Amino acid sequence: MTGQTLFMLIFAVLQVLDAWTTLTALKRGHREMNPILAKAFTHADPFFVLVVIKLIAIWALWWADMYWLTGLMCAMYVWVINNNLDVIQGRK
Repeated sequence: MTGQTLFMLIFAVLQVLDAWTTLTALKRGHREMNPILAKAFTHADPFFVLVVIKLIAIWALWWADMYWLTGLMCAMYVWVINNNLDVIQGRK
């Protein structure tokens, strides 16, 4: 398995975790901090919006095939998920 393949698998799992933590926070009355997603959520179901956005993100990184970019995006989503968990648990 190449490093890019491993990072893509990790990225896909992180996308699922981000969607789950985002939906959980929304159900608990919190708001989306990303203004683009927040606007999209007013026009369509958040679950649908997240599925489409996550699939596009996975495809784009797969297509770009840049090991360093995929690793950077994985690191960013670890931070995003951690932030979501802080919000869910009332630490933020």
